[in-house]
Amino acid sequence: MTLDQLQTLSRIVECGSLKLAADSLHKTQPALSMAIKKLEQEYGFKILNRNSYRLSLTEEGRSFYRKAQELLLNSQQLSSLGQHLGAGNEPLIRFAFDQACPYSHILQVLKQCQQQYPSTEFKISEKSRFGALDMLQHGQADLVVSPWWPTFYAAGDFDTLPIGHFRVLMVAAPELFPDGPVIHSEQLKSQVHLTLETSPFSFDSDSLMLDKGVRRWKAEDSFTVKQLLLAGLGWGYVPEHLVKDELERGELMRLTPKDVEYSVTGEVRLIRNLEDSLGPVASMIWQTFAQETSPDTAS
Repeated sequence: MTLDQLQTLSRIVECGSLKLAADSLHKTQPALSMAIKKLEQEYGFKILNRNSYRLSLTEEGRSFYRKAQELLLNSQQLSSLGQHLGAGNEPLIRFAFDQACPYSHILQVLKQCQQQYPSTEFKISEKSRFGALDMLQHGQADLVVSPWWPTFYAAGDFDTLPIGHFRVLMVAAPELFPDGPVIHSEQLKSQVHLTLETSPFSFDSDSLMLDKGVRRWKAEDSFTVKQLLLAGLGWGYVPEHLVKDELERGELMRLTPKDVEYSVTGEVRLIRNLEDSLGPVASMIWQTFAQETSPDTAS
């Protein structure tokens, strides 16, 4: 059995006649007929029913044809992958992003990359509190999107590309403070501070957020913190893009005590290790981020 024989069978079934199949494959009818007969002789059963004007598959032939289609598809995918890798394209991109960063622009770029390089696989990691940068620092990611401050250059030899901004807000469920707006940090100490576990990144620290003298519950990600906030279990800082709808519906409210930072804004950057060269796929991602802007990331 050869792929050429299976391709011949597939074309005959699609066309319904030897003549049409032969014309489309630029071969003679006897050549196609002989290819099918060799298959039938090899396996000992009739694949095509030749008793009518239009060729059709026998019952055994239908089963054989279904498997042949799977094999042909795998062959096409393997050929495409071989060409993809032969052109120097990466087989895998490890991409990580921080939950504090708005997603819409990131997903748009990844979709463009998928369309242009369908054979490259992606391993996507979503982290909190600079966990994406820690992955890059330890060689576990090729590209990351993360909040950025210039002091982070001390953590490694990074190449960075500004792509937008993030905003983190202090919020709580309205039921948590029924007596009125929070105007001083002392009011917060009567409730639990819902916060994130610190990441291994060297610049991450509990001192980055207000928590002195406050009871504290920790969660592994911002989505869990959000659910705890909605349940009225405490107050906390969450990325604005994760709670925009809940704030508009009144399910959560902003807290704005005058004596502490109740919102944090900063720059979002695409980051790579300077010592690592970018392949064609990673370069496409980098260049696309450099060329495009998005209201969600630019505001």
